Order: sequence, then structure tokens, then C-alpha cells
Amino acid sequence: MFDLPAARRALLLAPLLVVTGCARPAPRASVLLITIDTLRADHLGCYGYRRATSPRIDRLAAEGALFERAFTSLPRTTQSIASLMTGRFPRNHGARGLFSFLPAANLTLAEILGGEGYATGAIASNFFLRPGRGFEQGFDRFDNPPRRWDGNSAEAVTAAALEWLRDLPPGTPFFLWVHYLDPHWSYLPGAPYDRAFSTDPVPELTLYDDLRTGRLTKGQVIFDNRLDARQAEHVRALYDGEIARTDAAISPLLDEVAGRTEPPVLITLTSDHGESLGEHGYYFAHGEFLYEPGLRIPLIVRLPGAVTPGLRVGTLAQNIDVAPTILTLLGIDRMQSADGRPLLLAGPRLEDGTVLHRPAPGRSLVFAESDFQLIHPENPRYYIPGPRGKWSSISDGRYKLIHIPKPGGDLLELYDLAADPGESRDLVREPAAAGESREARARLLRELRRMVDYDAGAGAADLSSPGIDPEQRRRLRSLGYVN
Repeated sequence: MFDLPAARRALLLAPLLVVTGCARPAPRASVLLITIDTLRADHLGCYGYRRATSPRIDRLAAEGALFERAFTSLPRTTQSIASLMTGRFPRNHGARGLFSFLPAANLTLAEILGGEGYATGAIASNFFLRPGRGFEQGFDRFDNPPRRWDGNSAEAVTAAALEWLRDLPPGTPFFLWVHYLDPHWSYLPGAPYDRAFSTDPVPELTLYDDLRTGRLTKGQVIFDNRLDARQAEHVRALYDGEIARTDAAISPLLDEVAGRTEPPVLITLTSDHGESLGEHGYYFAHGEFLYEPGLRIPLIVRLPGAVTPGLRVGTLAQNIDVAPTILTLLGIDRMQSADGRPLLLAGPRLEDGTVLHRPAPGRSLVFAESDFQLIHPENPRYYIPGPRGKWSSISDGRYKLIHIPKPGGDLLELYDLAADPGESRDLVREPAAAGESREARARLLRELRRMVDYDAGAGAADLSSPGIDPEQRRRLRSLGYVN
């Protein structure tokens, strides 16, 4: 745990000076940023899901703005959270692989807000966000102990976040980042969430025992599914149970901050990436493929008096846009080096002095790349080891192009997301594809070539590195990253 330096603590605890005879300025909003690991947007009720996985998150969406088409820049935690905190693509912030660290040269959201007088705290629960990896930059307190790196910890995370909030002096502006791990593999939500969405009777499932005893590897689970249809659906129901458990656990935190008005609290909820649950023959994993289930993330922004409740925004957005959006809502302009852009812009001032924000013009393209570390040997579609084998994708919202490096000639896949949201028809393989799709392929390929590079980035370790000890290997295995 990292704590507030003494000099900075004294500054934050000092009384606010008020000049006699001058009106006190309106307090700048505090910020609560919630990230939920491995959370698919389309498994939330507010995004149209049929199961009641997320009643509290759905209520948050009704109180603020929901971005319907938000995407991660890379579907792994290290790289995605680095993009979230810096507003930069991985090629620019330098954290390119899962084992990477966030270089100190980056300017983070926490550093900006700390410089503006905010108390800054992080309550996290992920092995790859542990102290010493650069994600603590700008935080007065960075709390991510090993006891929260395995299994379900949502309730403990909320308790630690509430404790930090209640220890602040009244009226202190704060930036609190809270990261929940629970929906990440393995999906073991516990009672009553393990039966909340399963059919009755629950099918016999030996999957976790088979993995524990070595009868199965996680790579075999991901790429060579051994479950029948009912068993696979039960595992999906367990994933939904993890979402429901997390939704219930965050409710006290949302209730605490939603009731604060001095200063008001800007709440942003999103995810680092999604999760594939069998689409394209890719089961219960993320990071290696670039189809929509792993890339599409929820994004909800709530700030009473500044963001219209119930607003739904259909323009393209990326996780690199989150930090610039938060700063714009706060009236702070200190992220000029970011690749991201604000998703909301200030409108005219109303008679009561409030300024409602309107959706900004959307992105014309969204870009993503895959990870290149901890690639399961059973993966039949990763043809070149190391960074040169990374997938990349680009989409204009209608068409999506995926580039897959391969010896002897790279592969391209093109999908019409409007007509084929499940990405089941590769238009590159259809000789009779319309001229429009051929034009889209050529246009998107030109744009993709401007974005792609194969640099390994900072801290490009792998399992052969001497710094990976047996305990770390055990944690990697429990998270499903290695066999």
C-alpha cells in the first residue's frame, strides 16, 4: 500500500481560505472511476441483456449517459488500464504486453487531479496492477494487496473504498479509482449467484476439477471446447453470476457517492475489456482474438446538472477517451498529449447557472490490437511468436477489418457489423462481395497500416524470465493465462 506523503497530506488537510467579501466559487466535482474487469457490455441490462445481472448499474445508466459503442484498445488489463489512465494508445504509453509496466514518462489522470488539489486513492484487485508496476503514479494511496488477487473480492474492495472515502475531511475533492476483478476467470461466484441464472437441474460439471488435476489445460478449454451445450451454457450462467455479485457489491459505494453534493461526484463506470464465451470457437478468454465480445465495453457517465439523465450516445468511443471526458466535465485542460478526445462537450449555460454537456462528434474509426504474451500453445491462429504475431483491427462502425500476421502471407477478415453483428460472414472469403465492401476493405487497410507497429514496449517479460517466480505462475494459472 502506498500512502500520502506528509507534505501533501498537510496541504490537503489545511483549511480552505475564503477571502472576506468574495463569493465562494462552486466546488469542482469529485470523481469516482469504477472499472470492472472482463465485463462485456452486452451482458448488462442497460445494454439490452435478457438476464437481470445488473440492476444497480442499470440505475446508474438511467441517471447519466450511456455510450452504446465503446471499445477497448487492447483486450488485456495491463494495456487497457494504462490507456484508460493516460488517454493514449499502447504504442504511445509503452505498456504493450500483459507483463509490461506503465512508464513514468506518462502523465496520468491521477497526477493531473492530484496537481489540482484532489485527494487521490486507488482500491484495486488485480495481480497485474500490483504496486511497483507504474499504475500507482499520482495516487496518494494505492491499495492492492495480494489477498485480493485471487477469487472474489468485490465486497472487500467496496469496504476499503468506503473506508478511504469516510476518512477524508468533509468537503475534500477526491479522485477515487476502484477496480473489481470478480467477472474474470475463473467463474465461481458462490451462493446464491452460482444458481441465479442456471437451468434446473444444473448439469454435472467437472471442468474446474479437471483443470486443477491436470486432466485438462486451460488452452484446451479455450480452443478445443470439451463441454456439451448445456454445460457451456451453465459456465456462461456462472459468468453472469459473477456480474450480479459485483453489481450487488458496488451498490453501497454508488449509494454513498450519489448522495454527496458538496462537492458533487462525477461517476464513471467502464471495463478494461470484454470476454469471449464461445464465439468464434474461443471459450472463456480474452486478449488473443479481436472479435466484438472481447472489445466492446460498457461506458456510463453520471454527473447531475452536467450530464442529461437517460442520455444514450451511439457514436464510436474508445477507452482512451475516458480520461479526456472526465477532465472536460471538470473544466480541466491538461491532457494535450492524449490520443483520446472528450466524448461530451459543454453546451450553453442555463438560467440556473448549470451547463449541460452534449455528445461530441463521434470517432470515425476505432483501433485495437491483441496481446503477444502468454499465448496458449493450443491457439491455432497465432502464427508468429512475439510482437510480430499480434492481431490488429480497425472499424468505422459499419465495417470492421481484422489483420492476422502469418508466414507466407497475412490474413484479412472483413465483417459488416450492421448486417452481421456476430461476425459470422467474412466478406474477404466471399467472391461475390459487393463493391462497397471491397472499397471498405481497401480504405480500412490503409488506415490500419498507419496504426500498426510491432514494438515490444516496456517490460516485455514472458514465462521464461527470471522474475516470474512459482507463486506468480500459480496466480497466472488461476487466472487462466497459462496451462
